[in-house]
Amino acid sequence: MREFDVAMGKMSKIDKGGNWKLFVFACWGMLSVGMVFGSMGPLLVPISDTFRLRIAQVGLPIVCNSAGFFSASILLAFLWKVHRVRIFLIAPSLVASLALASIGLVRTTLLLLAVLFLVGISQGLLHTSLDCFFSEISGEQRTRRLNWLHVFYGIGAIIGPLLVAIVLTFSDKWRLVYVLVGLLSLPLPILFWRSSLYQGSISFSPTLTPAGQGLTRPIASPLFWLAALAMLLYVGIEVSFGSWTPVFLTRVRDLSIVSASYAISVFWVSIVVGRFLFGTFFHKTNLSLSLVVGTLAAALFSALTFMLKGHIPMILLIALSGLSISWFYPSVIALGANTFPEHIGFMTGALAASGTSGSMLFPWLIGPVSEALGLERSVFLVPLLCIALAGIFTRYALCLLRTKP
Repeated sequence: MREFDVAMGKMSKIDKGGNWKLFVFACWGMLSVGMVFGSMGPLLVPISDTFRLRIAQVGLPIVCNSAGFFSASILLAFLWKVHRVRIFLIAPSLVASLALASIGLVRTTLLLLAVLFLVGISQGLLHTSLDCFFSEISGEQRTRRLNWLHVFYGIGAIIGPLLVAIVLTFSDKWRLVYVLVGLLSLPLPILFWRSSLYQGSISFSPTLTPAGQGLTRPIASPLFWLAALAMLLYVGIEVSFGSWTPVFLTRVRDLSIVSASYAISVFWVSIVVGRFLFGTFFHKTNLSLSLVVGTLAAALFSALTFMLKGHIPMILLIALSGLSISWFYPSVIALGANTFPEHIGFMTGALAASGTSGSMLFPWLIGPVSEALGLERSVFLVPLLCIALAGIFTRYALCLLRTKP
């Protein structure tokens, strides 16, 4: 334990030493990941029209992309070592940019799904590696810094739908969105390669989270399983709302794809605002309590989003839904790292994998439910998941109180 504390102290000093360029590049990487996820929802309609997908198949692009993200998270949970961070940043960012640019050449459904799976693996490695690295070096500031890092994921998720709206306003070539995102992220491998990850002469410990060793404590703890289940539901909620709301607006509320893209960008704007506020002003609040209150508010606002028909109230409710859950992902990652500080790599990878499972399961589930019950009813799965998530966060808070000496 003493060696762990010494290593954490050294890494914090390195982070304070002014390695701001790396943080800027990390934010750029998060921006590119957010753009892909943010654009996925608005693009589901033109993709389904191009490849003539049934309503039950509309969520397949998200499922395949999330499956790749899941695979990457599992790999990092067991392979993460802090001295491997350079290769975990360079290779995935290069593959992601090339794969995204290649979508402009894709003409079959199967090939599109395969490329999106590859994009998911590469961006999943990049995203989770950045979470692991900054969680390791930030110590007590990890909640604040992870929220700041994910602000740029949210900014990317705002730009994604706006980019879809702009492209589809002047053309029907939706593939151009992916090509542009790929070109935007193309400089990242070079920037990560040239950046100084380890400043000064201080040497890092080989790892703070030994791969395959000493993992019994997190796995044996109910806190680990509650956090994993919470992440499963949260990411499922975020991706389901972000991807199916544009479909709901076009198919049920008869909005154009462009208008639906602008509408869902409000959701991502509110997530960015929420993460900025939480990372700047509220990061020292009781995390468990804030998560419970946020999920209950999200259940109410998301349900009203699908019930009310007026455009202005609906836009306001979309914004409030995003604001209510904005800080969840980075805060749950920080909560896991705070609970098991000697297993940050495993916790970050495992929680990311659990979250990605939710992004595969629930967006897909809404498709078959929509065929059976209708899209106007199936979207209410989102507020129901929010209520379940509030129960899990409440249970986590109670378990945490019992484990404190």
